Amino acid sequence: MTKPPPNPGVAARIAATSDHANPGTCPRCHAPVLTARAGRVAALDVTADPNPVDATGEILARLAGRLTWFLVTSTLGTRRIAWRDPHFAPHHKHPVVADHRCPPLPDQETLI
Repeated sequence: MTKPPPNPGVAARIAATSDHANPGTCPRCHAPVLTARAGRVAALDVTADPNPVDATGEILARLAGRLTWFLVTSTLGTRRIAWRDPHFAPHHKHPVVADHRCPPLPDQETLI
């Protein structure tokens, strides 16, 4: 007996709740970003900058109030955004990305 094909609606919901990093652009500033739903139980919608940050960049991002995430790449090349545990900071082997923050818009008075 063969299994029936999966329901497309269920497959779409599973894909929408996955933590796969999907490349896209920010709707406000049109910068390239990665979007995902990080976590399995209490998931957060994450929009992160695609470029990894080093230790100094991570400290500056955290001081600015931005969260940082692991960008985990599987052996098949699938990228996921995973929770960043600060206790394993010196021992991590995955690149770290920071939440996206749009650049400030120029003041109207400076344009005149």
